[in-house]
Amino acid sequence: MPPRRGRIWIQPEQPKQLTAIFRNLMDLALWYIFPECDLSWTLFILQAAPALRKLILNRARHSCAKTSEHSAEKTNVVWEPSKDLKHLNLRSLVMTGFEEEDKVAKYIRLVMERAIGLKIIMLRGDNCKACNAIDCESTRSQVDEACRQRVRGVLTHGSSSSVKIVIC
Repeated sequence: MPPRRGRIWIQPEQPKQLTAIFRNLMDLALWYIFPECDLSWTLFILQAAPALRKLILNRARHSCAKTSEHSAEKTNVVWEPSKDLKHLNLRSLVMTGFEEEDKVAKYIRLVMERAIGLKIIMLRGDNCKACNAIDCESTRSQVDEACRQRVRGVLTHGSSSSVKIVIC
């Protein structure tokens, strides 16, 4: 049976209430998350979707973007993941709109701690011509490589994880 695609609106709830709906979810993409919003709320999905293998987060929704009538309001959801959350199946985390900032690093480290089977993290910059958002892909200088090494160091410091970190 081919994978189904569609849009759904969700609100962070207790994972036990969502497990019946998300138990077979294997790939998930969350698009147009405002960059200034905390991402820890997305961990409720890890808790509710034990079969999840790939999580894609797109933080490229800028304040400069025009929103349609069907868009959600800008809200910063605060949600604390369970301290004992261990996800066995997540293999890949992809983040578009990555910017070098503490809250993103904390979030990625949190996912690395919780997702035991995580193999790869891909971080991609964003290119918004309207508001000049950071674009990590626009240049390939040695300075950029130093930045990539610094980010890798922040993410892996004190961690025993063997996750491959790719920064574009």
